[in-house]
Amino acid sequence: MASFEVTEWTLEGVLDEMKRIHNTMKDRQFAFILGAGASFTSGIPTGQHLAVRWLKDLHLRECSDGCPLENWVAGCGVGDVTLTLEAAAEHYPQIFERRFEGDREAGYAELEAAMEGKAPSLGYSLLAEIIQHTRHKVVVTTNFDNLVADALAMHAHQSPLVVAHESLAGFVRPQMRRPLVAKIHRDLYLHPINDPAGVSTMERGWKIALKKLFQYFTPVVVGYGGNDGSLMNMLMGLDQGDIAGRMIWCYRAGSPPPEKAMGVLSKHNGLLVKIPGFDEFMLQLAAKLVTDFDVAAIAERTAKLGHERAARYREQASTLTESSIHGSPAEQRAGEVLTQSLRSNHSWWAWEIRAKAEQDIEKRKLIYLEGIGQFPNSPDLVGKYAAFLELAYDDLDKTEEVYKKSLELDPMHAHNIGNYASFIEDHREDYDVAEELYKKSIELDPNHANNISSYANFLVEHRQDNDAAEALYKKALEVAPSNGWSVCNYAIFLSEHRQDYDAADALYKRAIELDPSSAWAIGNYAKFLAYKRQDYATAQALFEKAVELKPSFWNKANLEEFIASQNKKN
Repeated sequence: MASFEVTEWTLEGVLDEMKRIHNTMKDRQFAFILGAGASFTSGIPTGQHLAVRWLKDLHLRECSDGCPLENWVAGCGVGDVTLTLEAAAEHYPQIFERRFEGDREAGYAELEAAMEGKAPSLGYSLLAEIIQHTRHKVVVTTNFDNLVADALAMHAHQSPLVVAHESLAGFVRPQMRRPLVAKIHRDLYLHPINDPAGVSTMERGWKIALKKLFQYFTPVVVGYGGNDGSLMNMLMGLDQGDIAGRMIWCYRAGSPPPEKAMGVLSKHNGLLVKIPGFDEFMLQLAAKLVTDFDVAAIAERTAKLGHERAARYREQASTLTESSIHGSPAEQRAGEVLTQSLRSNHSWWAWEIRAKAEQDIEKRKLIYLEGIGQFPNSPDLVGKYAAFLELAYDDLDKTEEVYKKSLELDPMHAHNIGNYASFIEDHREDYDVAEELYKKSIELDPNHANNISSYANFLVEHRQDNDAAEALYKKALEVAPSNGWSVCNYAIFLSEHRQDYDAADALYKRAIELDPSSAWAIGNYAKFLAYKRQDYATAQALFEKAVELKPSFWNKANLEEFIASQNKKN
């Protein structure tokens, strides 16, 4: 076998080469080999840090003559050669074995504690962007953590197939429909491989799977020290030509690859490149590979995702509170538990839940005012208070004043803008202003189903633009298929303006299924059955249920009079 000196390139040169391969060789993909160094900026200690920590524990236990740690380590008997603190990582498995001899579970527990609650660093987030937006979707790692999968989930990207045990290695294939994370030393919770025998050898299933993989994927090594024998021996055992392209080994200044890694690079014509760190490398690589790459946009999108998830969480809890008021004893108890579990001094939302749970209108108003006294700068709570005033009182000037206050606190609050648009439409009849507000609310949040449906209603009522309205109704259902209010709005439209009664009937039923306690949806379905289907008996029963749920909302006498007159005719 011929060998040659390993070539080292500049970082700029390697990044340029990776970009060229990405653009011109569509059949070539990169596989990222990650080690503990990649997780260090996420707050997870490296193998070197853990090894030194455990040597200190052993020194405390075993050294009885006061010998300094550095001197004691050299003769402590760990490994086959003289040990130094600087080279502790090279003997990590032996140190782990000695430190947790007789109680391996304690070692696993310590690893779990070291990784508990750690969030992906910038580098992992950027790796997630590369995985999501390019064809380079494979990660092979000796790490036990879940940072790759966490980063993909955090940014709402496609979930990966995580192969965390050698018994599952058969699921690793070169052609995958989704991202792959191959954890060759197992997962943190599946008895991670930490012992000398396990770290020095690779199970046959992994050898076969990785050999097939590297025929199509160029390995890019980042944050991996190359100190375990399993992966290094496997790579060394591959024949020349078994690896697609030139393997790229990234290392940090002062931490060159070990001799075994240099042998692998020599055999497979690999490249060395010095990088400032994992995060910095991923930042520059993402800029080369991801179209329209924008770190600020990623941050904004992530923040928005968090906000939307929190909003969904609050909305679902609020719906639970509302449905429990007229629900079964078990549902009522669930609502009580939710209300009692909230601490009013921690969140504006706690005051909103407390207010919704209060049936007396005056007492509810006092709860809102008390909450605003504690959270005077919360646009959410002030906006909720404005919506309450609009429905519960006739003081339009006061209601508008509160709406305007909520928008002063946050001029870009899409929910409040949409509610204010409805107020202007219904109570001020200034349709041009209302339309501009609707458009602004949807521009700020294109996935806000309530605002989209409200604007669709507006177009039907005041612009007679049914085609544009229907497109919006469909959009609302697309972005929020579980929003019963939007579903019911579309049902009303199909019934009144398209005369598509079968489709409307199906949507009414779906709306009630989504929100069984909605007096509005049930009452509208009752009207539909009476006026469009002439199913008076079913309509009567549904309307009685709607009135029971919300007596103040429906004029029961009018519908009963209509039904009676129709029955008389028939």
